[in-house]
Amino acid sequence: MAKKSANESILREKTVKSSKAKVVSDSRFKSLKSMSIISVVLVVAICIVGNAILSLTLDKPLTFDTSSVKSNTVSQFTRTYLKDLDKQVEIIGLFDRNDDTLEWREYFLPIVDDYEAKGNGKIELRYVDPDVDPFILTQLDPDGIYNLQADTYVIRCGDRMEVIYPYACFGYDQEFLYYYGYGMPVVNNVEFEFTRSIVYVASERPLRAYYLTGHDLPTHNSMDIILKSLGFTVSELKLSGESAEIPNDCELLVILEPKSDITPIEKELIKSYLDNSGKVLLVADYDPDDNVSYTNLNDLTMKMGVTLENALIHENNIDYLNSPDDPYSSIGVVDPSYAEYISVPANYSVSNCRFLKIFPDREETVYVSPLVVTSDTASVDFKDALIDVSASKGTYPVVLECVDNSGTEPSCMIIIGSSSFTSDEYYSVKTMNDNNADFVRIVLDDICPVQTNVLIPSKRVPSYVLGKPLSSSAATMWSVIVMTVIPVGCLICGVYIYRRRRHL
Repeated sequence: MAKKSANESILREKTVKSSKAKVVSDSRFKSLKSMSIISVVLVVAICIVGNAILSLTLDKPLTFDTSSVKSNTVSQFTRTYLKDLDKQVEIIGLFDRNDDTLEWREYFLPIVDDYEAKGNGKIELRYVDPDVDPFILTQLDPDGIYNLQADTYVIRCGDRMEVIYPYACFGYDQEFLYYYGYGMPVVNNVEFEFTRSIVYVASERPLRAYYLTGHDLPTHNSMDIILKSLGFTVSELKLSGESAEIPNDCELLVILEPKSDITPIEKELIKSYLDNSGKVLLVADYDPDDNVSYTNLNDLTMKMGVTLENALIHENNIDYLNSPDDPYSSIGVVDPSYAEYISVPANYSVSNCRFLKIFPDREETVYVSPLVVTSDTASVDFKDALIDVSASKGTYPVVLECVDNSGTEPSCMIIIGSSSFTSDEYYSVKTMNDNNADFVRIVLDDICPVQTNVLIPSKRVPSYVLGKPLSSSAATMWSVIVMTVIPVGCLICGVYIYRRRRHL
């Protein structure tokens, strides 16, 4: 028998079963997995704890204003003023700080926070929602002088307060308002209004207003509230006798609905007061049953370029009437040129309005500006049917501002032809947040400001409109890149990294 070769013997040998080889897993994988999970948990925990610590300690110092016009931080002027402030001032927001339905909120919260941060402990900031705590309004204003409302700011120092209405802190595109019916803010005056209000409430100088007595002065409780809301202390003043004089601390002289002419002494004293940069508020409506001749008063008002005529404004536009059958109870509108200068309500209730005639031969230094006017189809009813050829149908003033620049400082007289802006009778059926009351507040605040120069320029509201809009093809290309190319690229990178790491 032939001998088997070595190869054959090896191939024919019985195969011996062996146990499966045990796969030994790499312990490094478990370590890396555990370390990754622990690291993620630690990083998240450190971020949460670190963020909480920084929010409690260094939140405001680590806040940076990246707005193009620095609308979120106070200027150098305000910082310097706050550094020297020696009184405690409260800023109280009468709304929920977290209410994101307030469209103006983003313009106020950061910069008001900065007032507190830069106030060296003299500025206290808090927010109280009147819907949650309705008693806050009476706590701040127990006598109802300031007519506090929700969604406003209150600046308070001692007994003096100032109310800031957010929408009044912006300048608006008047052309846009005219064509589209709502305001587009283009100028930001938030810092100016807050600093001005803080300067005012912390000012040492008192504001005093005097009512001229002796001419059947009517009750003036409503007018008192308006004046006190602006920080005025009110008194009555009788100008009779040789020793009569207007006090040096008189910031505003109020001649309220006189039922008789002023005396020659009063006329000369008030003229002298105006020559020394005085401010006068004159309210004189017209009652056809009265036979008052204002000879001396007209001599005074003529100095400021206006005469009080014995005539009644007759409104002929039915859209401007409060009642279709009463042409003497109408709706006055703010003059467009005045609306560009200052933010005031658009419409006012006007009754028994006297014809205020602008005197054509006034001095060159005297400027007369209509503030509130009638429609362009109004006319004038004259007493005893006397006709003035200059008073045909047209637009007539309801409120006039007269400024005389002949002195070192300008003098000013506000003349109102209707008592519906100031009378207790009118406000007995209205509220003190009526447009008429708001108008008087704004006008008086404008002519009797605290004499401190607040050197804060207006800031432009940034425009986010693209100067050159994308074409449709460019927009499609960027949409594909953002929605397809970038996600697919991230997915490919993730798969590649996974396949490489799974064999470690």
